[in-house]
Amino acid sequence: MQFKANDGEQSLRISLDPQESDPPREENPAARSFTSRRRDRHGRGLRGPVLDAGLPGSRTRGQKFDDLVVDSADRLRSLWPEALATVEYLVEEVPERLESLLASGAQAPLGKYVPARPATAGNMGEPASIAIYRHPVEALCDNAGQVRELVHEVLVEQVAGLLNIDPDAVDPLFRHHRGH
Repeated sequence: MQFKANDGEQSLRISLDPQESDPPREENPAARSFTSRRRDRHGRGLRGPVLDAGLPGSRTRGQKFDDLVVDSADRLRSLWPEALATVEYLVEEVPERLESLLASGAQAPLGKYVPARPATAGNMGEPASIAIYRHPVEALCDNAGQVRELVHEVLVEQVAGLLNIDPDAVDPLFRHHRGH
């Protein structure tokens, strides 16, 4: 089927039959890379990132939260270098079995610690780890300053549990900046 329209010098030709002059089409357009799929819409240039990668606004909430955990962990490692040298710090989105915890009326945990497991004959040992849950922590806070304080508070409490000492002994400034 062909359709031809002549309007002065311009002509439009529509055909549903493939011809030799038609360029070969790719079988799967999703297989192309993102940069080759971008297009120049309305003559305003190709789409690109809204913010440069170096600007603070380009970081996600998860990345900012990770930075807070790293800052707090570095502070605690400077206070307890030998005891926390092999501890791994993890950020998880939500705790396991969160639905069942909330259904039972319990408060969602903000973090957890797992003591180190020594190596045995059939098992490689695992270092101690501290996990902090991003969504429950962020849900309790109204602004970024509160998130920073709560992240440090949770990490101090988890380190205290891991080392079996009082949280005030872990960080001398713990709870003193907020007047507790």
